[in-house]
Amino acid sequence: MLPEYFEFTLPTKVIYGIGILKNIGPSVAHFGERRAILVTDKILLAAGPADKVIKGFENTNISIKCIFDDVPPNSTIKTVEACSEMAKENNCDMIIAIGGGSVIDTAKVANILLVKGGELEDHMGAYLLDKNEKLLPSIFIPTTAGTGSEVTKVAVIADPDNDVKLPFAEDQFLPQMAILDPEVTASMPGKLTAATGMDAMTHAIEAYVDKEWSPAADGLALHAIRLISENILIACAHPEDMEARGGMLVGSFLAGVAFSHSMVGMVHGISHALGGVYHIPHGLANALVLPEVMEYNLDSQSERFADIAIALGITYPQLIHQSQSLLRSGSLASLTSRLGPVDSMREWFDTKSHKLRGMASIAIENLEFFDQWVRKQAAWAGVERVRMLNRQLAYLTGMPLNLKDAGIDDDLEKIEQLVATAMEDGSMLYNPVEPEPEAVEKIVRKLYISKATPLQVAEEEVKPPSARRAGKEMKNVFTDSDMLYKVLGNFYEELKNHPELGPALAKTGLCVQFSYKNPTGVITIDTTGGDIDIIKGEFDGNPEVIMSMNADFAHKFWHGKANLVSALTRRQVSAKGNVPKTIKLLPILKPAYELYPKFLKDNGLEKLVMS
Repeated sequence: MLPEYFEFTLPTKVIYGIGILKNIGPSVAHFGERRAILVTDKILLAAGPADKVIKGFENTNISIKCIFDDVPPNSTIKTVEACSEMAKENNCDMIIAIGGGSVIDTAKVANILLVKGGELEDHMGAYLLDKNEKLLPSIFIPTTAGTGSEVTKVAVIADPDNDVKLPFAEDQFLPQMAILDPEVTASMPGKLTAATGMDAMTHAIEAYVDKEWSPAADGLALHAIRLISENILIACAHPEDMEARGGMLVGSFLAGVAFSHSMVGMVHGISHALGGVYHIPHGLANALVLPEVMEYNLDSQSERFADIAIALGITYPQLIHQSQSLLRSGSLASLTSRLGPVDSMREWFDTKSHKLRGMASIAIENLEFFDQWVRKQAAWAGVERVRMLNRQLAYLTGMPLNLKDAGIDDDLEKIEQLVATAMEDGSMLYNPVEPEPEAVEKIVRKLYISKATPLQVAEEEVKPPSARRAGKEMKNVFTDSDMLYKVLGNFYEELKNHPELGPALAKTGLCVQFSYKNPTGVITIDTTGGDIDIIKGEFDGNPEVIMSMNADFAHKFWHGKANLVSALTRRQVSAKGNVPKTIKLLPILKPAYELYPKFLKDNGLEKLVMS
C-alpha cells in the first residue's frame, strides 16, 4: 500500500567519518574562497569541538572571520538578531554552525534575516521564500546526536516574552553540506546524550506512524530506530566509544531526514508546550512523553507499532504470516523432500499439494485474528521497551523520570496554558489520532507524578562493539623508505610466486603503480609482458593505473581491514587511470589478506600484525 502522494528530496551532501574534520579540505574545496561566520555556543568553544572546526578549516579556502558563541540552550529572537548583525559587520558570505539544535536553528534563521533583512517576525511561517531565492551557503556540524536539524527544513526560535516557540520552515534552510564526525560528540555529558538520543528516537517513531508517512521515510525511520536502540546505552555508559557515538549520529541524521518528510506528531506538540511554558529541555520532554503518546496512538496504528517493536529489538513468533508464505510459495513440498519421504509419498504430495495448500491456507486465514493479536502484543511490548529504555538511561545518567524532577515546581498551575499551547502546535495536525485536550492534560499529569524508578543495566547491554573487536589503529608502520620497499616490495614478490595468486594476477595484463607517502616510495606491478615484474622506485613505462596513498593505509589494506572503494570516496586514496579495471582485482586479492600477516610473522615482524 502506498500513500496517495509523497515527495522526497535531500539536496544536502552528507559526509560521515570518525575524525573527518582533520582532513576536510578536499570535501569543501568546491565552495571556493569564502568568509564565514562560525555559530556555536560557549560550552562547545571551551570544551574543544569548536576548536576542531577552526583547525580543520585552517588549510582551506574558507576563512572563519568571526565566531558567534552566545547561543543559549533555547535560542531566542535576540540571539538570532545578534548573530545576523555580527555576520553583516564582518561581510560574511557563508555560515558554518557546530552545535546542537539550538545552534543550528540560530544559523538557519540568522541566514534568512541576513539576506532578507526586516524583522524576524516577518519571516515566521512556512515556505515564504520563492523557490528561486537563495540564502548564503551553509555547512552544519551536529554535536548532539538528536535533533537531526542538520538535514531538516525547519527551525524553532523561542519568544520568552510570550512563552511560545516560533516556527520557521524553508527549503533553503537545508545546508549545502552536513558533516557527521563522532569525535565532536565525545564531550557530550551523559544526560544530554540520553535526552538527545531519545529526541532522535521520537523523530523516527513519529515519522513512521504519522499521517504523512511515505515509503522512503519509512525505511530511514526504521533503520534509525535500530541504530539508536542498539547504541544509546553504550554511548551513555562508554562516551569514549566512537562506534556507538557514530551509530547515534547516523541514527539522528536518518531520523531527521525521515521526519522532515513525514513530520512529527503529538509527542512534539506536548514537548513544545512543555518547553515554551515550563522551559523543559526538548529532548528530555520528548523522552518522557514518547511512551505515553505511543500508547495513546497504538490502536490506530498497531501494525506499524509492531514494526517499530521489531526495530527496537522485540522478537515474537510470526507463525501465521510465515505459514501463509510457506503455503503460497509451494515450499511445503520442498520441505517434505528435505525430510526424506519415499518416492511414492513425494509423488502423491506433488499431485495433491495444491489442494492441501488451499485447504490449509483457508484454515490459517481463519486464525488470522490470532496473528493480529500476537502483533498487537508485540506493539505493546514496544511501548514498554521505550519505558524501560528511559529507566535504564536514568540509571546510567541520572536523567529525570517525571516532570516534577525535570523542573516543574508549581504543582502544574499553568496546566491550562500548557494544554492550550500544545493544542495549537502544528505538530498535532499530523498525529494519527486526533489529539484531545483531555488526553494531553491526562498525559502531563501522569508524567508529573510518575513513580518510575531507574533500572540497572546489564553489563552485556553496554559492552562496546569495539571492545569485542580488539585491535588498535597503527600509525607510522614503516620507519623509512628502505623498510617500505623491504616489506611491501618483498610481499609483492611473494604474491608473484604464489601458485594461485601469481597466475591470476598475470592474466589481468595490468600495470599498476603504487605511489606511497609517509614514507615515500613507488612500487610498480607490471603484468603487460605475460610475466609479473615488481619494480621498486622509478619505472620506465606507462602504468595503466596510479594509486596514491599513505603507507599506513596500504598496511591496513593488506590486512583486509580497509575498504578501497570507501577510501577512494574519502580521498584517502587517489587513483589515476582505468580505476574500474583495477577494482576488479579485489576478489582476486582476497587470499592475500591472510598471506600478509603470515608473511610479517615469517620475517620477524610480528609486532606489525594487526589483531
